[in-house]
Amino acid sequence: MASPFHLLAITPPTGPVDPELVARWRTGAGELALAVLLREPGAAPETLLDPAGRLAPLIRRCRERAVPLLLAVDPRHALRATALDVDGLHLRGDPSLARLADLRPRLPGLLGRAVHGEPQAGHHLVDYTLVAPVFAPTTAQPGAPLGSKRPIGLAGLRAWTADPAACVVALGGVGPATAVDCLAAGARALAGIGVFFGPPARVEQDVAALSEQLRALHVLSPRTRA
Repeated sequence: MASPFHLLAITPPTGPVDPELVARWRTGAGELALAVLLREPGAAPETLLDPAGRLAPLIRRCRERAVPLLLAVDPRHALRATALDVDGLHLRGDPSLARLADLRPRLPGLLGRAVHGEPQAGHHLVDYTLVAPVFAPTTAQPGAPLGSKRPIGLAGLRAWTADPAACVVALGGVGPATAVDCLAAGARALAGIGVFFGPPARVEQDVAALSEQLRALHVLSPRTRA
């Protein structure tokens, strides 16, 4: 299954976000696509899109540049989030197969999920599956020490991508030094936080490097939905 995007920029869990970084995400013209996942642990969907909130400047800049916006939500809040102005929903917390089967026909736009650990069924019910952490994350979650999440490694990533129906997005320690290994293990797209929201010069360099690696490995063009 082809991915609806090739690079996924995930917003930092806390603190201000520089909207000018969007201009640094130069993937080059043509087949590569980038999307942004609006995410803040514990935040309600409406909070993430608050026009006076911490992510508002980033959201405005992404919309100006036609960068697709995905919204991270608890599965319990997914239906109410369908009224919000985003391009798709991202279900947190390893949603169950039963929950996916219930929500899929009721949710328009893109639908993704976040998963951890051993492979789970349900690839046919989502547009992508975000698997994390592949390597040790470089960004800590609020209230958790850096390195507290156990990486699944490339072997774990291969277990997820072994299903032909899987569209797996790799997250966790993914950057220019590890991207090729993730793609060789079957990942269809690459995700990160720091690689997209770090120091501007480094962001521009790293995103360009990821784009070149994706292009060199002939990653499939984004899938279009009917």
